[in-house]
Amino acid sequence: TFFYLDSSSQEIITIEIDGSNLPDDIGTLSKGKEIYSKSCSKCHGYSGEGLYGPELVGRSALDDKNISKTIGNFWPYAPKIFDYIKRAKRNDNEEFFSDSNVYSITAFLLKLNDLYDEEIIDKEKLSNIKMPNKDGFIRNYN
Repeated sequence: TFFYLDSSSQEIITIEIDGSNLPDDIGTLSKGKEIYSKSCSKCHGYSGEGLYGPELVGRSALDDKNISKTIGNFWPYAPKIFDYIKRAKRNDNEEFFSDSNVYSITAFLLKLNDLYDEEIIDKEKLSNIKMPNKDGFIRNYN
Protein backbone atom coordinates (compact mmCIF):
# COMPACT_ATOMS: atom_id res chain seq x y z
CA THR A 1 0.00 0.00 0.00
CA PHE A 2 1.32 3.41 -0.92
CA PHE A 3 0.52 6.54 1.05
CA TYR A 4 0.45 9.77 -0.90
CA LEU A 5 0.70 12.91 1.18
CA ASP A 6 -0.08 16.53 0.51
CA SER A 7 2.89 18.54 -0.69
CA SER A 8 4.50 21.02 1.66
CA SER A 9 5.57 24.47 0.48
CA GLN A 10 9.16 23.13 0.47
CA GLU A 11 8.20 20.37 -1.96
CA ILE A 12 6.38 22.69 -4.33
CA ILE A 13 9.70 24.37 -5.15
CA THR A 14 11.02 23.06 -8.44
CA ILE A 15 14.62 21.92 -8.54
CA GLU A 16 16.04 23.25 -11.79
CA ILE A 17 18.32 21.26 -14.10
CA ASP A 18 21.32 23.35 -13.02
CA GLY A 19 20.64 22.59 -9.35
CA SER A 20 18.96 25.90 -8.56
CA ASN A 21 16.70 25.55 -5.51
CA LEU A 22 18.47 22.46 -4.19
CA PRO A 23 18.44 22.65 -0.39
CA ASP A 24 21.49 23.52 1.71
CA ASP A 25 22.03 20.13 3.27
CA ILE A 26 24.27 17.11 2.76
CA GLY A 27 23.80 13.40 2.39
CA THR A 28 26.14 10.45 2.61
CA LEU A 29 26.63 7.44 0.41
CA SER A 30 26.64 5.08 3.41
CA LYS A 31 23.33 6.46 4.71
CA GLY A 32 21.86 6.18 1.20
CA LYS A 33 22.83 2.51 1.02
CA GLU A 34 21.24 1.89 4.43
CA ILE A 35 17.99 3.67 3.53
CA TYR A 36 17.80 2.05 0.10
CA SER A 37 18.38 -1.44 1.53
CA LYS A 38 15.65 -0.99 4.16
CA SER A 39 13.02 0.86 2.18
CA CYS A 40 13.61 0.92 -1.57
CA SER A 41 14.99 -2.53 -2.38
CA LYS A 42 11.63 -4.19 -1.70
CA CYS A 43 10.32 -2.79 -4.98
CA HIS A 44 13.44 -1.83 -6.94
CA GLY A 45 15.66 -4.81 -6.05
CA TYR A 46 18.80 -4.97 -3.94
CA SER A 47 20.97 -3.63 -6.77
CA GLY A 48 18.35 -1.50 -8.53
CA GLU A 49 17.50 -4.26 -11.01
CA GLY A 50 13.75 -3.71 -10.58
CA LEU A 51 11.19 -6.05 -9.03
CA TYR A 52 7.73 -4.56 -8.52
CA GLY A 53 9.08 -1.10 -9.17
CA PRO A 54 11.02 -0.04 -12.25
CA GLU A 55 14.65 -0.88 -12.93
CA LEU A 56 16.92 1.94 -11.70
CA VAL A 57 20.34 0.73 -12.81
CA GLY A 58 21.60 0.16 -16.32
CA ARG A 59 23.82 1.65 -18.97
CA SER A 60 22.70 0.13 -22.28
CA ALA A 61 23.52 1.99 -25.49
CA LEU A 62 21.62 5.24 -25.77
CA ASP A 63 20.69 4.51 -29.39
CA ASP A 64 19.02 1.19 -28.48
CA LYS A 65 15.30 1.39 -29.38
CA ASN A 66 14.42 -1.01 -26.56
CA ILE A 67 16.36 0.95 -23.97
CA SER A 68 15.35 0.56 -20.35
CA LYS A 69 14.88 4.05 -18.93
CA THR A 70 17.23 3.90 -15.96
CA ILE A 71 19.08 6.59 -14.05
CA GLY A 72 22.33 5.63 -15.75
CA ASN A 73 21.17 5.86 -19.31
CA PHE A 74 18.09 8.06 -19.46
CA TRP A 75 18.07 10.85 -16.88
CA PRO A 76 19.79 13.92 -18.37
CA TYR A 77 20.33 15.96 -15.17
CA ALA A 78 21.36 14.67 -11.74
CA PRO A 79 19.53 17.38 -9.70
CA LYS A 80 16.23 16.15 -11.15
CA ILE A 81 16.79 12.76 -9.51
CA PHE A 82 16.73 14.49 -6.11
CA ASP A 83 13.60 16.38 -7.19
CA TYR A 84 11.83 13.21 -8.30
CA ILE A 85 12.61 11.28 -5.12
CA LYS A 86 11.49 14.22 -2.97
CA ARG A 87 8.16 14.45 -4.80
CA ALA A 88 7.45 10.73 -5.33
CA LYS A 89 6.47 9.92 -1.78
CA ARG A 90 5.83 6.26 -1.17
CA ASN A 91 5.91 6.43 2.60
CA ASP A 92 4.04 8.36 5.28
CA ASN A 93 7.20 9.02 7.30
CA GLU A 94 8.19 12.66 6.75
CA GLU A 95 11.66 12.07 8.23
CA PHE A 96 12.29 9.49 5.52
CA PHE A 97 12.03 12.31 2.97
CA SER A 98 14.22 14.81 4.80
CA ASP A 99 16.60 16.68 2.50
CA SER A 100 19.57 14.84 3.99
CA ASN A 101 17.98 11.43 3.37
CA VAL A 102 17.00 12.33 -0.19
CA TYR A 103 20.56 13.50 -0.91
CA SER A 104 21.79 10.20 0.54
CA ILE A 105 19.44 8.05 -1.55
CA THR A 106 20.35 10.08 -4.65
CA ALA A 107 24.07 9.52 -4.01
CA PHE A 108 23.54 5.78 -3.61
CA LEU A 109 21.50 5.50 -6.82
CA LEU A 110 24.19 7.43 -8.69
CA LYS A 111 26.80 5.07 -7.19
CA LEU A 112 24.85 2.02 -8.37
CA ASN A 113 25.01 3.53 -11.87
CA ASP A 114 28.79 4.19 -11.61
CA LEU A 115 28.21 7.95 -11.72
CA TYR A 116 29.28 9.00 -8.21
CA ASP A 117 31.76 7.60 -5.72
CA GLU A 118 32.29 10.18 -2.96
CA GLU A 119 30.96 9.69 0.57
CA ILE A 120 29.47 13.20 0.91
CA ILE A 121 27.03 14.80 -1.52
CA ASP A 122 25.59 18.29 -1.46
CA LYS A 123 23.96 20.67 -3.93
CA GLU A 124 27.26 21.72 -5.52
CA LYS A 125 28.48 18.16 -6.04
CA LEU A 126 25.11 16.97 -7.31
CA SER A 127 24.84 19.90 -9.73
CA ASN A 128 28.27 19.12 -11.20
CA ILE A 129 27.57 15.49 -12.11
CA LYS A 130 27.45 15.08 -15.88
CA MET A 131 24.89 12.46 -16.79
CA PRO A 132 25.58 10.19 -19.79
CA ASN A 133 22.37 11.25 -21.56
CA LYS A 134 22.71 14.98 -20.92
CA ASP A 135 22.84 15.70 -24.64
CA GLY A 136 20.07 13.24 -25.51
CA PHE A 137 17.26 15.72 -24.97
CA ILE A 138 16.33 18.89 -26.82
CA ARG A 139 15.37 21.82 -24.62
CA ASN A 140 12.39 23.65 -26.04
CA TYR A 141 12.68 26.68 -23.80
CA ASN A 142 15.35 29.23 -22.95
